[in-house]
Amino acid sequence: MVKKRKTKSNKKLIGGIVTALCIIGIVLMFALGSEGDFISNLQQIWTNTIDGAGEWQPVDRDAQSLAALESNGDKLIIYAIDTGNSDCILVRTPEGHSMLVDAADSDDIRNISGTLQALEIEKLDAAVATHPDADHIGSMGKVVAEFTPSVIYMPNFEKDTSAYTSMINAIQENNVEQVLVTAPYEFTLGSLHALALNPQPREYESANDASIVLLLTYGQNKVLLTGDIETEALADIMANYPDLLDVDVLKIAHHGSARSTTQDFLDATTPDIAIINAGEGNDYGHPHRETTALLNENQIVTLRTDQDGDIAIFIDKTDISYAIENAA
Repeated sequence: MVKKRKTKSNKKLIGGIVTALCIIGIVLMFALGSEGDFISNLQQIWTNTIDGAGEWQPVDRDAQSLAALESNGDKLIIYAIDTGNSDCILVRTPEGHSMLVDAADSDDIRNISGTLQALEIEKLDAAVATHPDADHIGSMGKVVAEFTPSVIYMPNFEKDTSAYTSMINAIQENNVEQVLVTAPYEFTLGSLHALALNPQPREYESANDASIVLLLTYGQNKVLLTGDIETEALADIMANYPDLLDVDVLKIAHHGSARSTTQDFLDATTPDIAIINAGEGNDYGHPHRETTALLNENQIVTLRTDQDGDIAIFIDKTDISYAIENAA
């Protein structure tokens, strides 16, 4: 278990404790079954394959994924799906509400759909398109058509691309409520509170800096999902929301780009756990060495989809634990 940090002055000591406790927690979860049923279902999801004909082979729905989720009690689940050098994160509340934040590339729909089906999600309560780059909304049109979210949150930033057009068409054809987000915008999903810290009420030239940044609060614990923000948006967020940035879990922006993570931002956020969505051997060198060096220097437990596969973060109102696909 990862305990809530009490003071920033204890950061380095707690960083070491966090690392040790997380390792112990993983061992206990698999050896003693403290997350037994759900981990078992995750393992089944993680062994899904695409066969030689290119068809998705979903988990047998008799796996009772929903019952396993309920057995975890009042836990929020942040599930980073390994979709290569793209973003796709599922948020599931203790009450069973589900929200998909981004939908990776256009060729990732089988992976996304299969994971949601395995967790017995037939309809999304919400979707978030953090910004209109194809590695974040590539499959969003198909997700909207298949899982018909009640609402989709997106920035007021358009792109003349097939991925963006497909998403907008699916939103209109399926009568999904569309909300254009400007900070500070807030909403709830069951017992989860979400506050948008970006985009600011100004124009950005870059789609990356126009990304929706969500601060998720559940009990004492906080998660910051950052899209692909870079230098300009980082500065705006730190200037406008300095007292809200102390979080427990940080999704590292822009797949670990050096332009998206600075020492000042880590000082402001002081995360115990960092998640990086990146593809193994990608053409951009993500995550950049500068970023991983900063995370190591700050003793932040770093989970990477390019190394760890799918990542599951379990959060109750005081504690945090995690599991990874490639644990062995």
